[in-house]
Order: sequence, then structure tokens, then C-alpha cells
Amino acid sequence: MRTYRHRRRELFEGINITPFTDVVLVLLIIFMIATPLLIRSEIKVNLPRTSSAEAAPQKTLVITIDTAGGVYVEGVPTALADLRPALTAALAKRPGAPVIIMGDRDVRYDLVIRVLEVARSCGVSRLSLAVQVRK
Repeated sequence: MRTYRHRRRELFEGINITPFTDVVLVLLIIFMIATPLLIRSEIKVNLPRTSSAEAAPQKTLVITIDTAGGVYVEGVPTALADLRPALTAALAKRPGAPVIIMGDRDVRYDLVIRVLEVARSCGVSRLSLAVQVRK
């Protein structure tokens, strides 16, 4: 009588991570494309129009005033009473940076003036108002 010895084959040779890597790379590409779109659309502001305007320098501080009168320093919501410390802190990180005020065209004029006064009192020497150029 013959007895056969069967060798047990190793069933687990390793994990194939190629499909996992492909999925991770596709998700990375999706996030790289979607992130700039989400950042740009944080605060909706309807800028006033003009026939000509200068381009803003790269390293600027942006103060945004939306239709409801909300004030944002670099995209961070800030109460008008807290605007001075917030702007001072932002200017400490970028000394001498020009400040651009993006006020919605439907916002009250006195709110824009108050923001301008606070910016001037913080020592901002280069101050601009953002507009949309007519085409």
C-alpha cells in the first residue's frame, strides 16, 4: 500500500496592496482638485464694478465685509469690536503688508468707513478697496 504525503501549500503568501494604492492615489487627486474650489467660495461678496483697477500684490491681508455686515479677517469671522486686535495680530505676521477691503456693494457705507478707520489706527499705510472690473 502506498501512502502519499501531501505537502500543504502555503495559502497566505502576502497582501497585494496595489489596488489599495490605486484607490489612495485617486482620492489624493480628487482632494487636490476639490480643495481650491472649496477655499475660494467661503465668503460670497458681490463687489462693486469699475472700468479700471490695479492688480493686488501677492502678500496682502484681506478684510471682507459680506451683505449681512459680517467682517472677516483673512476668512476668519471677526466682530467689529474685535477687529483691531485681529488686524494687529495679522499685521504682526506680515508687517508692512497692504490691506485690501472687499466690501459687498450692498453693505452699509458707514460699516466700510469704520473698518477703514480701524485699519488706519492699526498703522496700515497701504490700504485698497476691492472692485470688479467691467468688461
